[in-house]
Amino acid sequence: MRQRDGRDGHRHRRWARAGSVTAALTVLLTAGVAGLPAELPLGVTAAAAAEIQPVTITSDRYPEDDQWHDGAGEYGTFTFDAESPDAVRYMYDFTGQSHGTVTTADPGGPVSIRFMPDHPAPYVLSVRAYDSKGSTVGLGTSVFRVATGRTPKAAWRLDDPEGSERAQGTGSAPSATAGPGVTFGRPSHGWNTGTAAALDGTSDAYLDAGGSALDTRKAFAVGAWVYLPDRPSRSMTVVSQDGTDGPGFALGYDDEAGAWAFRASPAGSRPLSWAVSGGAAPRQSWIHLLGVYDAEAGSLRLYVNGRLVKEDIQRGRTVASGTGGLQIGREGSGSGYTGHLRGTVADVRAYDRVVPSPEAGELGAVKPHQVAYWPLESAIGGVAPDMDPKRPDEPAGAGLSLRGGASIYITPDPGCDPGTDPDCVVDPDADALRGNGHLALNGTSAFGDREAGLLAPEDSFSITARARLSPLDTGEDQTVLSLSGRSTQAAVVRYSASAHRWELAVTSRDDSGATVSTARDAAELPSTEGQGDHLALAYDATTREVRLYVNGQLAGGQTLWTNSWDLSTTRLDVGRSATDSDGGDHFSGAIDEVRVFQGSLNEVNVSTLSLLESGSSLHEPGDSTSGLTPRGSGT
Repeated sequence: MRQRDGRDGHRHRRWARAGSVTAALTVLLTAGVAGLPAELPLGVTAAAAAEIQPVTITSDRYPEDDQWHDGAGEYGTFTFDAESPDAVRYMYDFTGQSHGTVTTADPGGPVSIRFMPDHPAPYVLSVRAYDSKGSTVGLGTSVFRVATGRTPKAAWRLDDPEGSERAQGTGSAPSATAGPGVTFGRPSHGWNTGTAAALDGTSDAYLDAGGSALDTRKAFAVGAWVYLPDRPSRSMTVVSQDGTDGPGFALGYDDEAGAWAFRASPAGSRPLSWAVSGGAAPRQSWIHLLGVYDAEAGSLRLYVNGRLVKEDIQRGRTVASGTGGLQIGREGSGSGYTGHLRGTVADVRAYDRVVPSPEAGELGAVKPHQVAYWPLESAIGGVAPDMDPKRPDEPAGAGLSLRGGASIYITPDPGCDPGTDPDCVVDPDADALRGNGHLALNGTSAFGDREAGLLAPEDSFSITARARLSPLDTGEDQTVLSLSGRSTQAAVVRYSASAHRWELAVTSRDDSGATVSTARDAAELPSTEGQGDHLALAYDATTREVRLYVNGQLAGGQTLWTNSWDLSTTRLDVGRSATDSDGGDHFSGAIDEVRVFQGSLNEVNVSTLSLLESGSSLHEPGDSTSGLTPRGSGT
């Protein structure tokens, strides 16, 4: 995020404070204030408003001036002081973020509040003072500028060259000594094109910074990217900091909770007894973890891939001083070190402030990466090529094999003569869904498939396609997309004949007796004309939620998909459901624009995809923010 420092051309009007009640009134009445009346209180006329006295607003950290002040994630004190001696209560509103009420100790006396901006921007603080009868006796506003939060106090990218014995620190961070169980130079997760550090899970798997990075008695946050090659069978620590009787904090996987966890040692209590946990730990998937301790709010928060998965608020509870060395890949105990990590770690960051939710979302954002795209405009030898948007004229990967009479329908050139040109097949009901062609399926035997190995074993993924049903209703379920296993299907997007709607079905395991969960679109009937419907399946492996989108809109809500599938063993079938021994529910109609993504698409992504023309992608060629690099890291 770009640092705002007051020199970037942004200019916002400054409202006068003590001498301009009219300006304050204008802000309150035209913009509206959450939790405050949008009109003057009963009995106060416009003329009387001129007699309302000003409220002076001052702040230590965020004064009203032309400067950008550090920063998001930092609390500041704001003091309200009405000139009226009758003021006993103030209502305040920080535009777009927070509002509340505070009372004075004595009539006419000043009052102070604490506030933490959660993003860099100009803020407007509007204040209204009331007397004991509820009449407005004062108004005030303050406009202040908040800069981006301070950079990490310490950080280790862990992209040091292979053979290194130490990890170079950034900021005030010292170099971290690597144990013999650490190997540098492993492939990274895609936040850059660099490398990461792999830890082998033995007692030699650690990096010791040799000194503390954080004062755990104050607000702090710690984050890292981690990749586990296997499902964890024990507790493992990604980052911790030594304390007197135990770590001040530990961020990692908690086997007892069966989830990621951020634990802290409360003052006067046993070590690491304050904990928040959540989020699944899929194998062979890069996960971003961020633990945040907000000392003023008394809260502990855990973010997984940018999402808040758990928060615990205990006002007045504090974290004990952990002044020992920061550890990567282990945590201290009374008898030594435990929780040695078997996995790969990158980009460890330690902040001496709160990391607010918007920033946490940016730090942990996992951009979906398109791993396959079949525009279905052509076929060579019965195979529709996979297209790389960066090299549109070259096949990118394994094609989609067309079987059972499946073919690519190509829109004929305008003005062609069916009598002389055998390729001129004029069918007004068969216009291409997107571009110049689509996959034509007969509803009895035709389908396309792509061999197993496209997806990671347990990672998030998404699959999208455009489909148009044949006007002839066969009375049978018809499958658009299927992840086919040995005995059943992991996931199916299909037309439900009984409900006459698009439907998503997922199963718990590769077994004919597996539990089936469904989500169904209740909004509209499937299309049998024009460009058909855009369908998308999106699965988030950390929350185990799967979603169906129809024409860019969420259909049927979010479905919990608890499963034991190894998705790398599933075959993608287009136009049918199948197992190793059988196939059925063939699709009758047209399917086009089939895409597979590593990562879970959100509603904005899906809506954008539903509008794309053939040959386009979410991220244009040369876009360095096009998402994750292909998988293939680990220990």
